[in-house]
Amino acid sequence: MPRLRTTLIASLLGLCVLGPAAAADEPAETKDAYKSKIMGLPFAYYSPETKLAFGIGGVYNFRTGRHKESTRTSSVWAYATYTLAKQYSFLLKPEIYLKNNSLSLSGSLRYERSPQYFYGVGNDAPATAKEAYTPRTFAFQFGVKRRVVGGLFGGLSFEFEDVTMEKVEPGGLLASGEYTGSNGGMLAGFGASLDWDTRDAVLFTRRGTFIQLLGDAYGALAGSDFSFSRFKLDIRKYVSTGKNKVLVLQAFFLSTFGDVPFYKLGLLGGDSLLRGYYKGRFRDKALALVQAEYRVLISERIGVVGFAGLANVLPKFGVFEPDRLKYSLGTGLRYVINKRDGATLRLDLAWGRSCFGLYATAQEAF
Repeated sequence: MPRLRTTLIASLLGLCVLGPAAAADEPAETKDAYKSKIMGLPFAYYSPETKLAFGIGGVYNFRTGRHKESTRTSSVWAYATYTLAKQYSFLLKPEIYLKNNSLSLSGSLRYERSPQYFYGVGNDAPATAKEAYTPRTFAFQFGVKRRVVGGLFGGLSFEFEDVTMEKVEPGGLLASGEYTGSNGGMLAGFGASLDWDTRDAVLFTRRGTFIQLLGDAYGALAGSDFSFSRFKLDIRKYVSTGKNKVLVLQAFFLSTFGDVPFYKLGLLGGDSLLRGYYKGRFRDKALALVQAEYRVLISERIGVVGFAGLANVLPKFGVFEPDRLKYSLGTGLRYVINKRDGATLRLDLAWGRSCFGLYATAQEAF
């Protein structure tokens, strides 16, 4: 799905006044330095996929255990939105760290109706093939991770997703039935992951490494209408280059096998994987990406970034088309709304091959 657009966006666009969140400015030395906090407010955000969106939501931040100063910030997000692209969605997303970060639980509950565009599959998908379709989706995901040793974690997950295709264009690519999932359907599957995680924080990382190897399998055993598998490798390195200056590098690889619904293929674009491109403008069974971002806080609240990336979608690894390589360049602003935990709002402008993207959202891209 598109990366979480949170209840914090309104403060960027001036649509509301923060209530209890003001407590985030309290000195860390006070006895309430790690007291749980709740924010609830109306918000707005923008992306090429949604256009302007409005909604209401909230976030609950807290730390568990006795040694809160060394425990990562847990959060429970909830929001409901409506967009000018006639989309609506509801999301509940918890991420909880327990036992001094040795155990973590994550999940999501999502219901949405999201009219969007399909261009076909592969690097040859022309802009003229653009056609609208409207899926309605109910999805549930749950995962648990346990520390194995040091920064090594092992995890298990389960995903359920039911898609009803409300509308496709008559005579179009999806109406032809050529693409798996063009009539919707239910998928369910289990996943396993290995993570190497030495990040100093989750919301605003200044140093450390994150490497995740994830494999998912969907099939009749789990009650799925589709049988396929996906493998993902996500490598991130955070390098502190000075006070409040961070260089972030990412390499991302995705490969799918089997009877994969077109909406579960590798999707290039959106607000995290090569900003500037409409999410799903290019899609295929494999995706490869490298990108970098330089982040600088110029005050306690305000930051600036510059980023660049290269990516491609592929029918399979080993089939590389350098002349079809996609690039992205961009810059952006950051506003730190919670200095203690590092939660940020972001405004990004990105340019690619014959495309432009403006993103007003929350949390870092990677």
